Amino acid sequence: MNEHIRSIADNLQKEFGLDNYILKRNTFFSENSFESETSYILTLEWFPVEQAEEENEDFNPDGSAVVDIDLHTGKLKQIIFVNGISHAQEGTFPNPDIEHVIEWVEEITGMMFGRQFKLTNETEKKFSFHATVDNIDVAPTGNIELAFNADNQLTLFSIDGIFPTEDEVEWEPFSLTKEDVLDEIKGQLTLVDIPLEEQEKWLTIWQFNQIFIRNDKSEVILPETIYNMNNFRVLDVNLTWESANNHAFTPEKISLSTEISYEDAMKRVTVSPLSEEDVQHCLNETKEFLRNIYSNDSGKWTVTGMYPEKEYIFVELSSDFFKAFRRKLKVIIRRESYKVVNYWDNKLILDMFQSFEESEEAQINKDDAFEKIKKYIDVTPVYVKDESSNCYRLCGRIDCDVVINGVTGEIIAINDL
Repeated sequence: MNEHIRSIADNLQKEFGLDNYILKRNTFFSENSFESETSYILTLEWFPVEQAEEENEDFNPDGSAVVDIDLHTGKLKQIIFVNGISHAQEGTFPNPDIEHVIEWVEEITGMMFGRQFKLTNETEKKFSFHATVDNIDVAPTGNIELAFNADNQLTLFSIDGIFPTEDEVEWEPFSLTKEDVLDEIKGQLTLVDIPLEEQEKWLTIWQFNQIFIRNDKSEVILPETIYNMNNFRVLDVNLTWESANNHAFTPEKISLSTEISYEDAMKRVTVSPLSEEDVQHCLNETKEFLRNIYSNDSGKWTVTGMYPEKEYIFVELSSDFFKAFRRKLKVIIRRESYKVVNYWDNKLILDMFQSFEESEEAQINKDDAFEKIKKYIDVTPVYVKDESSNCYRLCGRIDCDVVINGVTGEIIAINDL
């Protein structure tokens, strides 16, 4: 262990009251955010003194402390005490009193409660917070979790995601109402068959697909466009071919480990965005792969996007719907050689439902379903990341927690399905 890491470890051991621990391991990882920014995480693992001689790379004794910090900013990302047992010095961490918890989170994160994070769930021993701007939700969001054991000792703290500041928000008064967006709501109401696994049958339902709408109604935003990482290239390329390409294909094992060396972490080595050359090579290679493995499927597959990860490029494709599910394929290409090394097909999952009893024909039309469901629609303000400006703009999040039985018209809570 070099002096840099030893100094960090010594400071953290003192800060978190880990006097009864001995540092056993240190590891480095890279981590990408939705904004395609790369963080470099240092993981430090301390064993309780009485168990410090135990040697097992895949096992940490009960009571071990595992701490993740951002190597370059020093910010705490996570601390876990294994199996909920802590030997940290008393008074180091907060007790499970909400005021004490909030005060400690503010101190650790440098954020202000109500301005950048808000309480979303509280039990006797667990607390959850989400990112906010002046108590309005944001998307993509950030999360903070804390948990305590029966002795009121902190056993988990984690922070993940995005916590925008007020400077990143275009402020405006929220003006959308449900009546303003009835046409958009009705447009997202769809009739689908869903599987009921316990009964092994299909059920026809009318469901509402969540959307976001700009406060000025200028744009409808689908959730998947918000949660795609910035390095995801959205595409719409249908692949066709004239003849099969019958070559042997042997899938290779791939490694997506995010572990890196100290040297790479200090150099901030990262994955470069896809170039136009990358995109074209991958489209060609994907078509050749389909000609081989899916030779009879010319025109049935559409490339919807691709993104880099480690030394690979992942190509995502979709095909026809099977009931409520879309057939999907993911082709994994080695970036250096532009050769397919592996793939994933959700057909195996869809085949599980082939034997289910068919659903009954729908008796409820869209107009009737809309009248039944619209009173359950919620319109709530949320600041949504605008890719074009990198600011957060005010939108309405339109969602619903019920569906309509397409045969009987019964209103069913989504959680009951």
